[in-house]
Amino acid sequence: MRALTVKQPWAAAIAHGPKRIENRRRPIPAKHLGTTILIHAGLAGDRTPRHSDQGPRILATWPRHWGAIVAVATLADCHQDNDCCRPWGFPDSWHWQLDNVRAVPHPILGVRGQLGLWTVPDDVLAAVQRQVYIPQEVSA
Repeated sequence: MRALTVKQPWAAAIAHGPKRIENRRRPIPAKHLGTTILIHAGLAGDRTPRHSDQGPRILATWPRHWGAIVAVATLADCHQDNDCCRPWGFPDSWHWQLDNVRAVPHPILGVRGQLGLWTVPDDVLAAVQRQVYIPQEVSA
């Protein structure tokens, strides 16, 4: 299974809030569209976070974990910005649409992330599966 590392506070916004768009410089590789991934909260935070019109008060209410698997999601769609997906979609970005997002009740701590989509170690995946149902992917 693949994971995507996201900086805080955005990983928490995906896991616990209304954020369902992840902004990236490149589109989702076609072979990953429609697949289930894990959301990994990276060790680095966004130093200049742009936030929705909901403001910093809401950002402060989300639990934040660092270096942890915090959610499961489906990579549902990908498109270039065309003034859509506001307030979460940023201009001049590819918008990766996340559906069926489920927070991991007890985040899996101590997980090192990587750039791009990366393969999760078997023991980490097993720890997530003990908490959240993950449907088996159908191979084409």
